[in-house]
Amino acid sequence: MTFRAFFIGIVFALFIAGFGYVNDWILDLERFTSGHLIPVMVVGPILLFVMSLNLLLHRLRPSWAFAGRELAVIFVLASAACCVPGRNLMEHFTQVLIMPHHWHRVTPGWREKNLIQYFPADTLVDPEQSSEVMDGFITGLGVPEDRELPRGERTLRQIRRVPWRAWVPPLRTWLPMVMVGLVCYGCLALILHKQWSQHEHLAYPIAECVSAFIDRRDGEGLPATMRHRFFWVGFAIVLAIRVNNGLCNWFPEVLIPVRLIYTFDPFIKLFPSVRLLWAGTGVFRFELFPLMVAFAFLLSSEISLTMGLSQVIWVSFAAPLAKMGVDFSTDYSGMGWSGWQRGGSYVAFALMLAYTGRNYYGGLLRSALVRWRRAEGEGEEELGAVWAMRILLLAAAVLVVQTLRLGVSLPFALATVLLGLLACVVVSRISTETGLFFIHPRWQPFSFLLAMTGGYLMNPSVLVPAVLVCFMICIDQSQAYLPYLANGLRVCDRLRLPRARLAGTTLAVCVAGVLLAVFIGLVATYNSGTPKQCSWSYTVLPKLPFEAVEPEVLKLQAVDLLEEAETLPWHARLHGIRPKPGFLGAAGFGFFGVILFSILRLRLTRWPLHPVFFLVWATWPMHIFAYSILFGWLIKTFAVRFGGYSVVQRLKPFMFGVIGAEILGALIFMLVGGIYFLVTGKPPIAYRYFPR
Repeated sequence: MTFRAFFIGIVFALFIAGFGYVNDWILDLERFTSGHLIPVMVVGPILLFVMSLNLLLHRLRPSWAFAGRELAVIFVLASAACCVPGRNLMEHFTQVLIMPHHWHRVTPGWREKNLIQYFPADTLVDPEQSSEVMDGFITGLGVPEDRELPRGERTLRQIRRVPWRAWVPPLRTWLPMVMVGLVCYGCLALILHKQWSQHEHLAYPIAECVSAFIDRRDGEGLPATMRHRFFWVGFAIVLAIRVNNGLCNWFPEVLIPVRLIYTFDPFIKLFPSVRLLWAGTGVFRFELFPLMVAFAFLLSSEISLTMGLSQVIWVSFAAPLAKMGVDFSTDYSGMGWSGWQRGGSYVAFALMLAYTGRNYYGGLLRSALVRWRRAEGEGEEELGAVWAMRILLLAAAVLVVQTLRLGVSLPFALATVLLGLLACVVVSRISTETGLFFIHPRWQPFSFLLAMTGGYLMNPSVLVPAVLVCFMICIDQSQAYLPYLANGLRVCDRLRLPRARLAGTTLAVCVAGVLLAVFIGLVATYNSGTPKQCSWSYTVLPKLPFEAVEPEVLKLQAVDLLEEAETLPWHARLHGIRPKPGFLGAAGFGFFGVILFSILRLRLTRWPLHPVFFLVWATWPMHIFAYSILFGWLIKTFAVRFGGYSVVQRLKPFMFGVIGAEILGALIFMLVGGIYFLVTGKPPIAYRYFPR
């Protein structure tokens, strides 16, 4: 690890964290987090650098070229920073601290019931201090005359416009929780890594791909993968398709796009019950996504077959039941059959992970609690895992205390924190084992607990702060710190880098990135106004606490139990546990389904399906990717059947070329769009094929 690698990596990471939100939503350019767990903004420039400038440096003087270890440091730091600007934090962070006041004010029913009273003190911005607090946030306070000022003076004026005094109390409440959450996720990554990589030998497809792009031997200008002609064949074919299709958006009268989406809507008339399911008609839609075909080829056949068939099996299972009247509808919070089923499946999957690694985790816990002296022969990485366990226990306790201070009773504080961390661990496991870079859990701890206990035990004063806690630590685990770092640590393994020290550095950079992002985000928002085109952060999430609590308030008022639920301590209300209708069946189905598939997988060598099946079916990523994954499985099956394992190995460079072309194609149009905006001041024509 060299100074230049750390310097470039830290600057790059802070740029992504600090300016990502402004780029993504204020300027509305191509997202910095496009690609999710394979961030185009990170992997794309590294790939382009390896293919061009680094090769030139090597030819001029080999010592000038960046080694694979240096590029790995840059990748780990920059990719971890992608947890800041996206859906895990900044995409919604400032909006959920102020927009609830707006939606409460314009919704008569909520205002009549005074639902804002259930938000704890200092969790929201106080809009009563000045009219500019709310109005300036929504519409912006910038004026055309600002453009005539020198850049420095204009920036200072924009900073002064932010009503910082109104924002200090909620930031003082939530930023420490965000930081502690990052510490928990960083410690979990170090704790889980050895079990997953060395004991269970997970595939880590994303880490394998990144390592193939950057790992070059001394004396060679390119990595071994890029010196294989099959790499360039796959790269050229897919890049030509993506560039052609992107140019078709700009010049539709001149070029003809290569068709990658095929729909078979006439079959819907033969099976009309698929319309009763969310995205059920997607079973008759085929979208070829070369990136997922390539990743499926790199996976074990069991996993790729499981994910490839997930939507077909889901529709075959759910459509007849929906026709009989079973309601499978689920909102974003996970309130509904599918959300409850996935919550049960996540809990069961986490228990199976704990059971599989019980000896390692148990030994680590004993070392953390009992042994305080370094054992003879204990390496730096083993010692780092022990300290990570100690810090995790402390940080998780702090997180629970912070939740308690918001008025959440002890059982719900413990359960909310535990389920939030658990969900992120499972998402990380899905990514490291299956190579999925886009994952939708589509359930939340607060809705799972509410459905399990009912609104009497989880009263409104507990429910609302629990929703807010989920906003801060686990609202979208697919872009959380843990899955990024889990893949990054595997890259460290492959490039022989010290994991513990690099993980600590990424944590420090992410903490600094959060502070920078909040500062820049508020300045930009009060200058231009909050982005209304993102309904998820402008409407969905700020309304979510009200939509969750209003039905419970009405039910409790109807039976005259609202005051009792708000005044009695939690242990005096245990007799009032009332699970939502259908919850036990849905959660039990998901829980025992995972347990059953796990046992069958361990006991039957020819069992074809992986328990991850219950975690990913009926989600948006599978709606898009399932058939591409199945196609990749089919290619690998034929390669093994007719050519053997040697053919699979020879085709790997081709697949890496396909992945590289997809990433570089997205980067090309990201750069084109940015240049077009800088020159014209107008938003570019978007060509976004990475799904959101």
